[in-house]
Amino acid sequence: MRPAAIALIAALAITSAMLAGCGGGSDGPGSSSYLPMAVGNSWDYTLTLAPGITPAQIPGGTEFPYHETVTGVATLQGTRYFAIQARREAVDPYPEGVWQQFRREDLQALYARVGDPAYDLPILMLPPIAGETWTDPLFPAVSYTTVAVAVPVTVPAGQFTCVRVDEEYDYVPAENESPIHVAVRSFYARGVGLVRDETLEDGVVTSTLQLVSYILQ
Repeated sequence: MRPAAIALIAALAITSAMLAGCGGGSDGPGSSSYLPMAVGNSWDYTLTLAPGITPAQIPGGTEFPYHETVTGVATLQGTRYFAIQARREAVDPYPEGVWQQFRREDLQALYARVGDPAYDLPILMLPPIAGETWTDPLFPAVSYTTVAVAVPVTVPAGQFTCVRVDEEYDYVPAENESPIHVAVRSFYARGVGLVRDETLEDGVVTSTLQLVSYILQ
């Protein structure tokens, strides 16, 4: 599908699409929702990349302060979404990175707006049911599983009871090379958001995202 470094950045982009899609919002289905969307809501994370992973070619890995903020709402093709700004702070010698994503929630799922042409990618089926599986609507080789619905997770922001969702796919780094298996484990706390996310390539952790603090309106 794509080289390892690009795959990781793509995984981080998908992670960005999930970061604010996690708790209860004043404009969503309810305060206990898994999408706490209200303008001004924000989440602060620490993003840690393993050694040798773009853009962190530094022995011992690199930590980046990483932020998500709900900046507004938008109607795309007749459907209403929340606009999220994701910002990775500059860490010498790497410049700041800023992205914008759109996401929404209904009674069936939490969605990230991805792709070109864009489509809605379900990243968490609702209500969460342990063992439930689904695939990317355009890339069925990318699978998702709700692994568990009551996982204790401790991060700098505190201790939470989370739903764990695993995304999995294989890609071939280059012609004649063996495929690499990628797994993205995401942990969501009801009414809070995504509290932890980690990416593994052939079982080796290449990135970790941990919630440090958050503000919900």
